[in-house]
Amino acid sequence: MGIGSLKPKVLLIFIITVLVNNYAQTAGPWELGQLYITPKWETTEKANVKGMTGILYESLPYKGKRVQVFAYYSAPEGEMPKGGWPAVVCVHGGGGTAFDKWVKIWNEHGYAAISMDLEGHYPIKDSINGEWQRIPTENPGCERVGTFLDFELSVQDQWYYNAVAHVVLAHTLICSFPEVNANKTGITGISWGGILTSTIMGVDKRFKFAIPIYGCGFIPNSDGYQGQNIKPGKHTETVLKYYDGSAYFKNVLIPTFWINGTNDKHFPMASTQKSLQSVKGRVTIRYTKEMIHSHKAGWEIEEIYAFANSIVKGSEPLLNLNKTKVQKGTFSVSVSKPDKVEQVQLLYTTDSGIWNQRQWQATAAQLKKSKIKATIPDHATTVFMQVTDERGLMVTSDYVEIK
Repeated sequence: MGIGSLKPKVLLIFIITVLVNNYAQTAGPWELGQLYITPKWETTEKANVKGMTGILYESLPYKGKRVQVFAYYSAPEGEMPKGGWPAVVCVHGGGGTAFDKWVKIWNEHGYAAISMDLEGHYPIKDSINGEWQRIPTENPGCERVGTFLDFELSVQDQWYYNAVAHVVLAHTLICSFPEVNANKTGITGISWGGILTSTIMGVDKRFKFAIPIYGCGFIPNSDGYQGQNIKPGKHTETVLKYYDGSAYFKNVLIPTFWINGTNDKHFPMASTQKSLQSVKGRVTIRYTKEMIHSHKAGWEIEEIYAFANSIVKGSEPLLNLNKTKVQKGTFSVSVSKPDKVEQVQLLYTTDSGIWNQRQWQATAAQLKKSKIKATIPDHATTVFMQVTDERGLMVTSDYVEIK
């Protein structure tokens, strides 16, 4: 269901403008007073998809020129709940764009959703001089330049600065729609979108939950593809000062759900673990053995929607694992609601060194009352517990390195 001809009401714009005064006016290099006011927007038939509303909304000017961001938006079909639909902002990764399918999946789970293109394109391609290329919008702004390779430019001219603004303004926009419950919004991002989510959840404090997938903080100096592309000196200093989630994790009080694979080439588990240990809100983790790196693999994880539902709909939460302990060759972790546990196992590696090159194996674990225990295999260097509930939904503990 699209918004059709509905436009944000003057009253709503006034309310949001007033609410701006309740927030700090700056976070890092961003002037939040600019980003919490509903942007000008219009509908467009370009890249038309049945059931979706195509939107062009204005973002911060780039080098003095007007910028319009393309996005797909839709709300679920059926009777709207009291107070409006909960909503999610979907942030794509490298090579991605505005995804109507991603919006539809969230619609099917009972959420309004918006997915925007962060590099000035419509989500369509055309053959130009025999090569398939993306079609830019009429007012595109800037594109990503490698891994923060535009760091020598002024901050306002760098892609990441503008991408964060695009996302926060998309959040402001979706909150202005009358069918959306502005008090029940979340953010999720995949790969580069996960990096952005890690930053934005500490910048835009209006979100009620955040789900970074693959991407995280503590990227510079990590042994993944991203970290190795960020060189020492001003490159690293710029990323850590303005952009990396680690600069903002102290502000994150909301529940977060961190998803990554054991062998992800872009984002090592060590960076994910440092990130989830640095935020202040409740943390849920899902480390998946040899998880594929793609948008599709990211948004198809059913635990994502169960997690969101537990926050804004009050439904059954995912299992909670905490108090990991290593003692006398045994690894243990406590679990909430042990009567809901269906399967447990220990994941371990005997390797060390580069994270994505480590080989992982599984071995048996046992549930006793509210504790899950497993014998640590000989020569294991790192272990974590994987637990599945009666719904088939899986979470993990954080990993522990064996001394």
